Amino acid sequence: MNRHVRRTFYLFALGFVALVGVLAYWQVYASESLANDPENSLQTRRAIEAPRGFIFAGDGETVLAQSEEQPAEGGQNPTYSRIYPQGPLYAGIVGYWSTRYGATGIEIAENANLSGTADPATLDELINQMSGGPQPGNNIVLTLDHELQQIATEAIENSNTGRGSLMALDPQTGEILALASVPSYDPNNIDENFPSLLEDPDEPLLNRATQGLYSPGSVFKVVTAAAALKSGVEPSDRFVDSGVYEQPGYTVVNYDDGVYGAVNFAQALALSINTIFAEVAVEEIETGTITETSQDFGYGDEFEDFPLLVNPSRIGEGNVAQIAFGQDTNVSNVFEMALVAAAIGNDGAMMEPRLVREIRSPDGVIINRSQPSERNQVLEPEVANTLQDMMVGVIEEGTATVAQRPGVEIAGKTGTAEVPPNDPNSWFIASAPADEPEIAVAAMIENGGDGEEQGLPVAMAVIDAYLETGQEPETEDFPELGPDGLPEDLPEGLPQELPEDLPQVQPGGLPESIPEGLPPEIQEFFNQNQ
Repeated sequence: MNRHVRRTFYLFALGFVALVGVLAYWQVYASESLANDPENSLQTRRAIEAPRGFIFAGDGETVLAQSEEQPAEGGQNPTYSRIYPQGPLYAGIVGYWSTRYGATGIEIAENANLSGTADPATLDELINQMSGGPQPGNNIVLTLDHELQQIATEAIENSNTGRGSLMALDPQTGEILALASVPSYDPNNIDENFPSLLEDPDEPLLNRATQGLYSPGSVFKVVTAAAALKSGVEPSDRFVDSGVYEQPGYTVVNYDDGVYGAVNFAQALALSINTIFAEVAVEEIETGTITETSQDFGYGDEFEDFPLLVNPSRIGEGNVAQIAFGQDTNVSNVFEMALVAAAIGNDGAMMEPRLVREIRSPDGVIINRSQPSERNQVLEPEVANTLQDMMVGVIEEGTATVAQRPGVEIAGKTGTAEVPPNDPNSWFIASAPADEPEIAVAAMIENGGDGEEQGLPVAMAVIDAYLETGQEPETEDFPELGPDGLPEDLPEGLPQELPEDLPQVQPGGLPESIPEGLPPEIQEFFNQNQ
């Protein structure tokens, strides 16, 4: 008898433990996936009966997503639909929320907050949750600069192919300032257009900035250069380029078959010499150092804490001579290469990339505010600063002199990534001001051609706007000119009348006589032009 009682007891105990385990699984471990599942009809019904939270740009005012109340039907509670005032501009970031096709982007990454299913953070939320009434979602403030996002998108749209991506961030904080992917789509019409968007050969649903993978071309040379500096190569080390570098079964040549002769390593980066970077990778850099350095920069990392899906960049198992200048099995995207430029400019420290700045309750209380945090120290500061100086050389005397800006030193690198049989992808990465960067940018135009022709102007449009380096001088404060071409009012401290003994000027613009003692060549020029 006791044996049967014990068996019954054990059965009940086992069943109780199993019941607790199942409840714990669904209530704790799987609760978020259930809440985010569009096929959960009960959860979906609850979601559409409460307004989801707003999503704002970095200014906290520009609305990127909001809920709109729909009229109640048949005595039911009113429902809410999602609208996106900025349309395609932020679609790759904000994503969409659909009862038919699920959710993407920030809409799914922050669904617990936006839908009001997160743990209550204020007394009002707690009372609302206990009463069982509809709970408005929390609001999300992103880090994005609305003006820069517009400028980046328009610059890509106006490129020669109209397809590409850009990421800009603050190297010192990791805050993402712009994240553009073109072509895009209108999330307001996702339910009607989703099937056709899937079949579109331009892949508008793909966030090219984080999910696309492309040969990075010569912008990857900064990673190879970092590995070389770590291996003891100096910027002043001399190499001789003959235009070719022979490898078993493959011959490396320079872009446009260029031949540069004797140059140092800094000049090899400035002039983007493939053969020298292949030689350095094979003969000067310790085995595995390029792979290790690329991983330190983020290659192979899915950035799981980042709210958007990131396809990890990868080196692959190709020819190291080609990998060294961003070809063969080497693939990346602007998300990764912008982080590379930012880390180099930030004394070798890579900050965690941040897209969400604040979470606010429906009544405006800040529930959570993200703080800058260092992801890892990629390079020693001395190595990073040396590499940054080499990248300044690219702008000052190399392939990107058109990126020079008065009064602002810029560090950058062009890239022309060959993707036969199509035209090359056009890349440019940069940070500015070079001595203490406030912005780092990577831009890529698919099949755009030379890096300096398409990727560079797209990236520089964003840098110019952020640092105000490309603006024309304001003329509002300039003095009005009189009929004689002179200012009506001269600044204080200058003589208000011209002296009477100024030399008379001839019709050709030269004075009738010039002072004695001028250099002979000037005197001769004057005599010839009298």
